Amino acid sequence: NMVKEPNSFIEKMPLSEKVYRILAKKIIDGKLVPGTKLKEKHVAEELGVSPTPVREAFKKLSGNGFVEINPYNGAVVKGLDEKEINDVYCCREALEKMALSESITKFSDKALKELFAIVKKESTTTDMMEISVVNKQFHRIIFQEADNKTLIQLIDMLDMVISRDMKYSSCDNKRRREICKEHTNIANAIKNCDVVGATAAMELHIKNGRKYIEACRRNTVISK
Repeated sequence: NMVKEPNSFIEKMPLSEKVYRILAKKIIDGKLVPGTKLKEKHVAEELGVSPTPVREAFKKLSGNGFVEINPYNGAVVKGLDEKEINDVYCCREALEKMALSESITKFSDKALKELFAIVKKESTTTDMMEISVVNKQFHRIIFQEADNKTLIQLIDMLDMVISRDMKYSSCDNKRRREICKEHTNIANAIKNCDVVGATAAMELHIKNGRKYIEACRRNTVISK
């Protein structure tokens, strides 16, 4: 049967979310390498659950870019694609810089407090999925403060890859600490209305994130 985690926060989760977390963690840790075929029946038997939560977990894994759903082969674990990483991170850097330039002079006190609250939460939270969620919220606040609907729509187009990569980063303690420092530098520059400093800090943050994911890609290729 599926091992129950002691965290009460996790205990209250739907079964499909628990299955999703188990499989996502195995993919991120390299225990399920790219190309691995996941069958609903086999996963359900291994985890001691019914096929329904496994099916729901597969859908979420697909939506977050971890697997591809094949009608005949079930779910197949996706690798980290070099061109996809290049395309997404080039676009992301441009959009994040634009969001900063449009938001920094009109950043509300409420939004600024939320940024620093997120940084504090990132430094204290240990749950992988929660860390990736608050990490995403940090950037989302900046886009919301830019008040540019087209900009938000454009970043949403990259959401699947960005969200997936944030989950990879949230599993690495060293990278998590780096992200926390990088977010602090960005937030401080916004607080000081320092457009140049905020843009430079964001550029470094995106470049470091890209380097980390590229290293993950190389490791999965080697392990495969």
